[in-house]
Amino acid sequence: MLAEEAIGLFDVKRAEKILTKKLEGVKVKLTNPTKEMKEFEKLKDFGAEVEVEESGEPSIVISNGEVEIVYKATPVQMEFEPFLRTLLRLSEGGEEGLKLEGCKGEIKVFVAPICPHCAQVVESVNRIAIANPQIKVEIIDVTLYPDLGEKYEVTSAPTIVIGEDVKLVGDHSLEELLDWIKRTLCGEDYRVEYYIMLLKDGRIDEVKEAIEKDEKNLLVLAEVLERPEIMARVGAMMILEEIFEKDPEKVKAVKEKILEILKKGDPTAIQDAAYILGKIGSKEDIPLLEELLNSENEDVREAVEEAIEEIKEREEK
Repeated sequence: MLAEEAIGLFDVKRAEKILTKKLEGVKVKLTNPTKEMKEFEKLKDFGAEVEVEESGEPSIVISNGEVEIVYKATPVQMEFEPFLRTLLRLSEGGEEGLKLEGCKGEIKVFVAPICPHCAQVVESVNRIAIANPQIKVEIIDVTLYPDLGEKYEVTSAPTIVIGEDVKLVGDHSLEELLDWIKRTLCGEDYRVEYYIMLLKDGRIDEVKEAIEKDEKNLLVLAEVLERPEIMARVGAMMILEEIFEKDPEKVKAVKEKILEILKKGDPTAIQDAAYILGKIGSKEDIPLLEELLNSENEDVREAVEEAIEEIKEREEK
């Protein structure tokens, strides 16, 4: 297509290998471009409609009339070829298998130079966005936009922020991203699965922050207690105990849910419910606990005995 040698960051020869078709319908807007971004004017030689606007925040905005993806980053090195493949997909249209019903919202992907997993994650998110025009995507270089990195508490790359509440860190497959986007932006209640992921990963402070934003999220912790992931259950109990010590009134609604767990048959869930009741329960809860002292499960009986003793000791104080 082009015979000129690659110059600077926009490698023309690599582009020729990827862009085997004319970029029909693709618009590229270089907004207040940095010197590196300016090189992407060469995309006009591949059929894209390129516009340069000298004001605004430095970015590369690519679109096809329906889908718009904003790069607050310069897609070079490992990001270069995935960026070119994204342009091709914009020209060709979205993949049928990636379409989601009723999904709408924003996704921010935070990247950094020489990041080994960023390119794959960015390309996957872009593929999903192209198939779902109601999903808006921003790719953000934290070294170029440190204020945004600080705002979203980005500590490593890649970090994917879906909506305003779900933050995924590290490498994630296309299927995983599609699953989380569906949960978060398509009207499903993502909180139980999300809190489990956070607690398993040791991101307990993020769960606390979510609860501080909306105390109704406390009820989600009761659901976590019934799940098999042990680290998530331990984390949920730690948070409940900490909140109880600061303000016992806040855990009353959660305690009702925990009492319901005692009436179910799963011994592991009952043990955990008994344990946390020992930490946050009151004398009114003892009769229900006492009903379980005749359980055939020795571990349940032991957990219940300890909970009753702990509540009595606390009430005496």
